[in-house]
Amino acid sequence: MVKKVVCIGALLLALPYAMRAQEVKTDTVRVAQLDKIISELGDSTDIVVAGRSRSSNWFISGAIGMNGLAAEANRGYESFIKRMQPMGQISVGKWFSPLWAFRFQVGAGKLCGHSHPFNFYNMFDKVPDHTVIPEEAKPYFSEKDGRTWFHRQFAYMDFQFNLMSNVVRWFTRDEKPVNFYLFVGPGFSHTFEKQGITPDNSFSLNAGAQLDVKLSDKLSLIAELQGTIVDESFDGQIGGFSSKKNRTVEGYGGLSIGITYKFGGQKFNRYTKVNPVVLESVYYTPAPVVVEVPAAEPELLVTEFPVRFLIDQSTIEEDQMTNIHLVVDYLREHPKARLKLSGYADKETAYPAYNMKLSERRVKAVKDCLVKEFNIDPDRLQTSAKGDIERAYEEDYRWNRAVVMEIIEDETENK
Repeated sequence: MVKKVVCIGALLLALPYAMRAQEVKTDTVRVAQLDKIISELGDSTDIVVAGRSRSSNWFISGAIGMNGLAAEANRGYESFIKRMQPMGQISVGKWFSPLWAFRFQVGAGKLCGHSHPFNFYNMFDKVPDHTVIPEEAKPYFSEKDGRTWFHRQFAYMDFQFNLMSNVVRWFTRDEKPVNFYLFVGPGFSHTFEKQGITPDNSFSLNAGAQLDVKLSDKLSLIAELQGTIVDESFDGQIGGFSSKKNRTVEGYGGLSIGITYKFGGQKFNRYTKVNPVVLESVYYTPAPVVVEVPAAEPELLVTEFPVRFLIDQSTIEEDQMTNIHLVVDYLREHPKARLKLSGYADKETAYPAYNMKLSERRVKAVKDCLVKEFNIDPDRLQTSAKGDIERAYEEDYRWNRAVVMEIIEDETENK
């Protein structure tokens, strides 16, 4: 039992570090750019982390309630409800994301129950014969249904480490006024000496559920149902009825209500996924374009149009169709003009051979779009893949995640 509890506890304690070690999706805007991005572009995903403030998302809870002991032979004397005794809990924890939190809980209370003194075992007594019933315990023996019963009464204290999860946020992005938490974790329980029974110490496993009703940004009303599994010697006795199979574990649990106070409220910083082309328009100098001013025409003629892609992607994003429409309109107005498609990849993405294939896929995606969606004659299209060997833009390597569409005029058309 002890080995199982220790292994489970080690696994649970390692979970938050494993979660934090995972990298956030590529092409995300970090926290330092958060406010400006959300104000200008809007939030578009639900990747969130705890706020940077030291006090944000920390909470403290206090609760009182009733719990009962579940041990050998208890049910043979009276029901679990009749064994309920008062208890209290204080918890301190922190939410690391809308889904996950850790807390440390200290609980204390009383427990009682009736057990049969068969194989009585005073676990930590220094006397050689542990089956000897202490004198202080004898006044608590009574007869019922032809059996001798020992009415056990004692106080306890426990320490629990819990991993918590907000089940409501499994199904929704939005914060709700009512939340439902599940929790589980290892701990340690201690019983105090009473009735001549020596104290007991036990590793434990704690689990349960909590209903959280939000009263304000910082205050919530909570109702919690939880149970704790401990060693068989927890109540100072090993064994029950000789006619029944002996259980190797015992437990206690119950229901409590209380208040949770959240320091600084529950706040999280968002990672907002943004198309790199849109991001460039906000934070970077726009990529240069070649502009020609024909003497006969007053308008500016742009001869190069980039189609940009997300990192390691060859799918044309919706916001890139603007440049494709411009090129298609020009080709339709100038039937002798042709189009050169040059595909690129940034050198930071991968190795050269991979980037060459990536640029080929990007060129093919643009060509297929022009031919299949806009009926452009493929004979008017020249394609080439540059990979990361050549660079269309030197200012920022991210600009090279692109296919550059260059208009090639037929000289005879202007004569």
